[in-house]
Amino acid sequence: MGKKLICIAHRGASGHEPENTLAAFEKAIALGADWIELDLFAIENRLVVIHDNTLERTTSGKGWVTDHNLTYLRGLDAGKGNRIPFFTEILDLVARRTGVNAELKGPDTAVPLVEVVNKYVRQHGWSYKDFLVSSFDHRQIKTTKMLQPSLPVGLNINGVPLHLDRLVGELSPWSIHVSLDFASKELIADIHALGCRAFVFTVNTEADLERVKSMGADGIFTNFPELLTGRKA
Repeated sequence: MGKKLICIAHRGASGHEPENTLAAFEKAIALGADWIELDLFAIENRLVVIHDNTLERTTSGKGWVTDHNLTYLRGLDAGKGNRIPFFTEILDLVARRTGVNAELKGPDTAVPLVEVVNKYVRQHGWSYKDFLVSSFDHRQIKTTKMLQPSLPVGLNINGVPLHLDRLVGELSPWSIHVSLDFASKELIADIHALGCRAFVFTVNTEADLERVKSMGADGIFTNFPELLTGRKA
């Protein structure tokens, strides 16, 4: 028996319901995910959950996310009649049934993110360990750690960075998230040697899951949580 991999539902159970919607996150919980992963933009100082910089792929809207106000964004169809949710709506839905990996996608999201997390820790019984804040924009991770050192952070990386040890030294991440295209036993061993967990994105087939298991990863991001949990979709 190998170690149990952590199951992180990528934009919710996005293989079954429209990504980054309340329906996708509820489905991920029903399928037994350990964590959900979502993407954040700050609009009018509110955090909304959407992945792309533009609206066309996942909603009925058009143009850049940051060019629109909340009234417009909240009026869009994000798939099957779902709205673009607020981050707080997802937290209220999850209610600590899973951990929440919040990826900072849009500019200037670190400050409002820390404000929301602090509120949920102080007023709603959450723990900082219920959260994992990640981004490809490592400046935002630095801001997050400066504002709230108790918040675990994860570094999203493209390819195999030359100075991973320097990044880890600067930002003290809990985990490092690597693309399936670049994941290897050697890279994962290097991540472990730096004292971090290694999570691989995005793993959606049995064959890829077996590959990742053989590498020694700690968990996967997947659109299909049942791949790991074995629950019926």
